[in-house]
Amino acid sequence: MFKKLLIASAVFAISSGVAFADGGYAGYSGGMRDNIKNTNSYRGLEGRLFLGYGTIVNPAFYFGGEIFGAPGSMSINNNGLKTTYEYGVSLVPSMVISEHAMMFLRLGIVRTHFNSANKTISGGQLGVGVQTGLTQSWDLRAEYIYTAFNTVNSATGAPKADQAYLGLVYKFE
Repeated sequence: MFKKLLIASAVFAISSGVAFADGGYAGYSGGMRDNIKNTNSYRGLEGRLFLGYGTIVNPAFYFGGEIFGAPGSMSINNNGLKTTYEYGVSLVPSMVISEHAMMFLRLGIVRTHFNSANKTISGGQLGVGVQTGLTQSWDLRAEYIYTAFNTVNSATGAPKADQAYLGLVYKFE
């Protein structure tokens, strides 16, 4: 938890005065996925590409929607469960806290392919993050996402994941 607070503080410390505006954006976030469920823990590095559109609802509220995908493979737990890719969609309501920074929630649905079980499983995502302007076109984003999946199989049950990401956002003009 302390590390997450340090990341959020660093994002605010290096931000510049760039306002948020209506429009499309794309980006990449990289980070760590971690889970501690029934003492079977898994860890892995993960990257995520996303494409979104956001609009200013009023001076204090920004609302976005994103589609995302995460290719690659990662070990899930000691039972040998591995994922090969995931994709999904999220709503991203945000509160503008200054001309150059906002805090946001992530409410999403994800589909993840578990190759060792040969199944694609749905899950729900809930997240929180901060985003700040670096330049007129580039933002820095830090976020935490909790994902709860449906049951994969009787041996592994329903996996849950904690994810921490740091990413760059390019805003189209």
